[in-house]
Amino acid sequence: MRLTSTPGVIALLCSTAVPVTSRLAIHSTSTVHVSTAWIWQFGYDIEKSDDDTKRRWVCKVCVDSRRPNPHSAASSGTQNAEIHLWNDHKVCDPSGRRKPPSKAKEKTPSRNIAEMMKLNTRDAREQQIANQIIGRFDRLDFQRLVVSWIINSNSSFRQSEDPYLRAAFEYLNPLVKTTEA
Repeated sequence: MRLTSTPGVIALLCSTAVPVTSRLAIHSTSTVHVSTAWIWQFGYDIEKSDDDTKRRWVCKVCVDSRRPNPHSAASSGTQNAEIHLWNDHKVCDPSGRRKPPSKAKEKTPSRNIAEMMKLNTRDAREQQIANQIIGRFDRLDFQRLVVSWIINSNSSFRQSEDPYLRAAFEYLNPLVKTTEA
């Protein structure tokens, strides 16, 4: 597949072995598109010739590098285009107003209660302490207590996500963090 451009038309032409009737033409939009999103500096605003309601953003970097299938995304949003530009071309907002898209946050390796309390599990006494702490903590009971507190105090459920409250819970029992209670 090769890409040719004529005024107002971007036409994707198949190799000469394919009949002329199967060529696909995509027209650039004739409507005035006012957009302040930075991604439009790196893409084309196009619409399918048979349906002018289906507008798409096509990556200019992919087209210029003659990729056989340039990336396209719905023109109604910018997130997919931003992610593509960052992941495939390492291009981010030149103004610096938006940070590059981040990947899913990796989970920190979970530590066990003995590591958190710096207990030596080879020592029988310290192993017994760790086992008692683990045995006493019931995640469901803890969650019920927190929900009861929220309801009785007429607080928001978001209150339980407050970092200072979480730190207090984790201070009282490190299993709150370990069990993601």
